[in-house]
Parts: sequence; C-alpha cells; structure tokens
Amino acid sequence: MRLAAHEVTINAPIEVVWAHLTTARGLVRWVGPHATADPTPGGGLSWTHPNGATVVGRFVELVPPRRVVFTYGWEDGRLGVPPESTTVEIDLTDNDGATTVRLVHHGLPPQSVHEHTQGWAYFLGVLSDTISAS
Repeated sequence: MRLAAHEVTINAPIEVVWAHLTTARGLVRWVGPHATADPTPGGGLSWTHPNGATVVGRFVELVPPRRVVFTYGWEDGRLGVPPESTTVEIDLTDNDGATTVRLVHHGLPPQSVHEHTQGWAYFLGVLSDTISAS
C-alpha cells in the first residue's frame, strides 16, 4: 500500500478552510453537488463528484481547526479502493492569515496512487480557488 500527498497554501483563515473540509455545506462548494458530514469521531462522511462517483468514509480524528482524519473509499470500489478502506490525514497550519493544507492519503493500492495524487491536486486547487473567490 502506498500514499498520495499534496500541499497547498490558501489565502484564507484556518477556520474558513476547516469548515470547507468538515461540513456538508463546505464540501459541496468544492468537491461536488452532494455531501453529508457528521464531524464527530465515527461520524459519517460522503460526497458525490459531478460525474456521479461517490466517496464514503467516517471521521476518525478531529482537532479543530488544525487536523482532520477520515476513512475513505469509493462507494462502487473503483480503482481498487472500497468504502472506508484507506485513510486521509489533513493538517492545517496558520501562516499569517493564510492556511497551508497538507494532505496525506494512506493505504492506497499501488495502481491507484497516481490517479488519487492527481485527483487531490486538482480538488485542492478547486478548494483554494473557491475560497479565494469568496
């Protein structure tokens, strides 16, 4: 098993970025048209991308507004990643009003690392653009 990692700095306060990562209202602004989120340990998390592909997981660790960890997988098991089979860790760092987002996706099968690395880079760019445009 391998991991995908990505880092981006967003020109927004850490609390704003946190809300976009941990609430359904925030998630639908950057990952897709539908999301659910219960930001408590063990709480459910899912989102559906515009192409209809759905991610399913559960929150594992929440340290507002600094760290969120959740399980992750595709509802249909695409790319060899079934629901809740991998783990995503996101750490947020305040940099004088901007926020550095460091994401590490653990447990990916080797054949899906490239696709997930590209996907996270794309969607974290969308997150940055969405928040910066607000």
